[in-house]
Amino acid sequence: MIRFGARHGAMQLSLLALMVMVGCLTPPLSPPVGVRTSDVEEVETSFRSGGEEIRVDVYRPKSAGRHAVAIILHGSGGIHAIAPSTTNRYARTLAQLGVEALVVHYFDGTGHFRADDQAERDFYYHWVREVKDAVTWVRRRTDVQSNRISLVGQSLGSWVAVGAAVGDPRIYRIALFGAGLEPFLEDSLARVPPMLLFHGDADDVVPLSDAKHLAALLTANGRRVQLVVYPGERHTLSDSAATDALLRTARFIDPKRGIVPRR
Repeated sequence: MIRFGARHGAMQLSLLALMVMVGCLTPPLSPPVGVRTSDVEEVETSFRSGGEEIRVDVYRPKSAGRHAVAIILHGSGGIHAIAPSTTNRYARTLAQLGVEALVVHYFDGTGHFRADDQAERDFYYHWVREVKDAVTWVRRRTDVQSNRISLVGQSLGSWVAVGAAVGDPRIYRIALFGAGLEPFLEDSLARVPPMLLFHGDADDVVPLSDAKHLAALLTANGRRVQLVVYPGERHTLSDSAATDALLRTARFIDPKRGIVPRR
């Protein structure tokens, strides 16, 4: 049984409502200390999956050459023009750190504004298929390293990312924020790439125990995994914790080119 439904949606909806009421815009994350960030080009594009048009927000470093790429998957609250998106902030920061970041609007394929328990039970593998189609589409792009395609998931997007990566050798690495594991995937963890997990120990949406369970199963299956726990952090990380996590993510995805050093 899929267990992540209401836990993921409740907090994101409350945050969404708060941002709309106050009418504020969330500023971009501050660059990490000691790192000179790259200029970023932002464009909108799309690909087709199952006959549907799936939007993609592209954040591309302006530095020369092909870049490692991260497909970024949002949480159950979706991505909406009426409020700033944490997912897009993360993508912009990764691009500043030298990783091409692609935010995939995977709800487009099922017509959802947000996902509740029933939608997640019904459409989990539909979203997994969209992510796999996104990987196929990304591999045809000429501005990325096709052998360095990673997944970055946030909340529900983390759970979808694990399902998409099982048995797919095209996925290089995975970084997950607020993650756990679907029980029906427990027997498949011998066929996933290295993972980096981030979690707040005060997360009241996805308990830290879920991430620890995933990390333990990965270790038992001989997979490479690191769990980074932020004391006092909740489901949505503070800017300081998120900046640290994204710096670690950029290094994890591309140790050689993921960081632009300060001159």
